[in-house]
Amino acid sequence: GAMASPPHTPRSTEGVPRFEEHTRPGILLEDPPDEFPAVVTKQAPDASMCINVDSSDGFTLQVVGVYDGPVAEWNRVHGGGVYRDIRKFDRIFEVNGLRGDARDLLAAMQQEARVELMVRRPKEYRLRLKRQTAKCPLGLLVDSAHQDALVVEAVAKDSVFEEWNKTMWETPVRKGDQLLEVNGITGDAPRMLEELAQAEELRLVLAR
Repeated sequence: GAMASPPHTPRSTEGVPRFEEHTRPGILLEDPPDEFPAVVTKQAPDASMCINVDSSDGFTLQVVGVYDGPVAEWNRVHGGGVYRDIRKFDRIFEVNGLRGDARDLLAAMQQEARVELMVRRPKEYRLRLKRQTAKCPLGLLVDSAHQDALVVEAVAKDSVFEEWNKTMWETPVRKGDQLLEVNGITGDAPRMLEELAQAEELRLVLAR
């Protein structure tokens, strides 16, 4: 007799072999991946992916928002403990085997109904720094357009952060880094800004 398929099988079986090793139940992933593949299926080649991306670095597409649609559909199956959901601040660096130029990546998303992405998750890093005096400028210029994080726009000259970047040249704070936590405050951009402005000692969590 025909085998009845279990009720929890995702509708689309596309791409299964490539993902099997990640999604087999019972295998605990010690570490969420830094990079992972995602296969997004759209109704038609020119249909929207329903994500907002920023292509300003020239060679990746940074996810700014995910809306109801093909990517959200992928996320429903591959989120949680599988860690392969596409999130805000992730960078898409390959589309259907193509990499290198952000404009080509954008165009490739509109050429096929089946879109294979390679996605890079931001890596978090922590830093602690101290102002010698409250007057010493921090020198971190941030974009506060997001509700839940601050994004570094620039590091000013002769500032606490420029000094940090000179000393800690292996882990400098750079334009585009996301500031996720300030002295334990997270998910609230206005409060994080306030804390940045007044605290003498800073414990920060950033990602890039």
